[in-house]
Amino acid sequence: MNGGNFDFLRVRRRFRQPIATGHGAVESVDRVLLRTEDEAGVGFGEAAPWPGFPTEDCDAIVEALRSARGNLSHLRASVAASRGSLPCLAAALSSCAHWGEIEAFTGALPCAGLLIKPTAEGLAEKIGAGFRTLKLKIAGDTLPTTIRALIAKAPAGIRFRLDANGGLSLEQARAWTEFARSQEKVEFLEQPLPVGHPGYASLGADKVALDESFHTPGGVDWPGTVVVKPALAGDWDEFLRWRRGHAGSVVYSSCFETAFGRQAALWLAAQDPAAGAVGFDTLGRFEMDGRDRHEPGPTARGRLDVRWHELWKEMT
Repeated sequence: MNGGNFDFLRVRRRFRQPIATGHGAVESVDRVLLRTEDEAGVGFGEAAPWPGFPTEDCDAIVEALRSARGNLSHLRASVAASRGSLPCLAAALSSCAHWGEIEAFTGALPCAGLLIKPTAEGLAEKIGAGFRTLKLKIAGDTLPTTIRALIAKAPAGIRFRLDANGGLSLEQARAWTEFARSQEKVEFLEQPLPVGHPGYASLGADKVALDESFHTPGGVDWPGTVVVKPALAGDWDEFLRWRRGHAGSVVYSSCFETAFGRQAALWLAAQDPAAGAVGFDTLGRFEMDGRDRHEPGPTARGRLDVRWHELWKEMT
């Protein structure tokens, strides 16, 4: 088989409603799906860049794939030689390499509910659906009184995560950090400042989590919580070695992947015995394109009954 071969697909997914982030509204995303075949068998992976993260984009991924001309060993060598500049493609190749374990994964992880807009109606809906951890998106114009009122409405045992997507000023970030420290129900404030902002040194790590600032183990050294998106994490074997030696808390989160990427990302999160609630409340947010297969809800589960080869053909 001369080191194996591969095929790929580029697909676009459109959101039913734009997703607001600190970098603007996201109306659609491109994903690159990968199918490999070598002596170990057939594998599937997904490269899923997300706006605001310092990774390669889909154009760079497709260029690397075309340059390898379907030769899997050449592709692997090219990604290895990129010195970490192709983390999404490296993650997709890792998924392919572990696909035998991934497609057999039926584990379950508690899932945090995502509220794009922090409203009382949205809060009640998520709690009614059984979510025990809720992620609230905040922005520079979000009022702490609004979030405080929502937290007060929540029953005992409900936990909150506040996500700013790097959209706060230093003054706002300091105020929200103190707010998080004052609220026992708030687990952390996620990515209050832009990537590389020197103000992180003055915020303290006890209730501040990094997301955009941390996408691969070599990205940044942070003693507090880090949010890991498996689709952006580079080589997964390297990541798992790093995780075994990392004392801090790690939270796993989705990049709005198709079923291929979601199955693989959940498998990776399940390799961490301290994973906790994962951020995978991303289903049902796209136009009906047939590219999701998992069940939504407060528990994120792997699927054993998906016919992956048929799904690939459907997308083709």
